[in-house]
Amino acid sequence: MYALRTLLAFVAAISIASAHTVITYPGWRGNNLHTNGTVPEHNPSALGIDYSDNGTVSFPWGQQWIYPCGGMPQSTNRTKWPVHGGGLSIQPGWFPGHSFAMFYVNIGINEPGESAPKNMSHPVVPPFQLVGPNNLEYPGQFCLPQIGMPKNLDLQVGTNITIQVIELAQHGAALYNCVDVTLSEPEEVEEITKDNCYNSSTFDFNLVYATTSMTGAAPSVGSTASTAALALFAAAVVSMVDGLMM
Repeated sequence: MYALRTLLAFVAAISIASAHTVITYPGWRGNNLHTNGTVPEHNPSALGIDYSDNGTVSFPWGQQWIYPCGGMPQSTNRTKWPVHGGGLSIQPGWFPGHSFAMFYVNIGINEPGESAPKNMSHPVVPPFQLVGPNNLEYPGQFCLPQIGMPKNLDLQVGTNITIQVIELAQHGAALYNCVDVTLSEPEEVEEITKDNCYNSSTFDFNLVYATTSMTGAAPSVGSTASTAALALFAAAVVSMVDGLMM
C-alpha cells in the first residue's frame, strides 16, 4: 500500500523540468534517453523528430517527448504480464528538474486483425503526483505491485497489449515510455520481489482529486469553514483509496 496523501496545492511558480523515466519492471521498449541533432535554438525549423537527407533521425528536444512511446517502435520481444494485471516499477530521476511530477499509466490493446494498438486510451491507474528528494538527478524507483485491468474489458491470455507510462513535467509537457507485453497466466510471469519492484524511502506521493465545492465564488484561502470542508473531503478520499489499495 502506498502513502498517498491529498494534494491541496496552489501553485504560484514552478521551475522548468526535463524529467525522464525508465521502466525497470516488467521492462521497456528500449533506451530512449536521447537528445541529439541540431539544438532548437540554432534551428528554427526543428520539429519533435527531425529527418536528415541521409536517413538518420534526431530528437533535438529529447526522444521521450514523442507520443505515444517516447519515439520507440513496438517491440518484437514481448514480456509476459499477468492477464488480470500485475506490477510496474519506474525510475523517475534520470535527469534534473523533477522534484515534482504527475504520472499516468494507460494500456493500448492489439485488437484482432491489428498489429499494434490504435491508441493508449485505457487508464489503469488514477493519476498521482510524485515528490522527489530534490530537483537534481537522483537514484531510486517506485513500485505499483498490482495494477488492475479496466472493468469494461474482457482480455484473454495471449492478448498483446502495451503499457504506457506518462510523466508530466513541471512545465506541463509530457514524457512517454512503454513496455509491450503478452497477457499470460500468473505462474508464467516473472515474480515480483523486493529486488525488482520496491519504493525508495526518498519518494513521497500525493493523491489528485477533483471537487465541485470550488465552482462558485472563489473561497478565501484563510476561511476556516472552507479549509475544514476540504480537510474532511480529503480525509474521505484518502480513506477510500487506502481501502482499495490494501
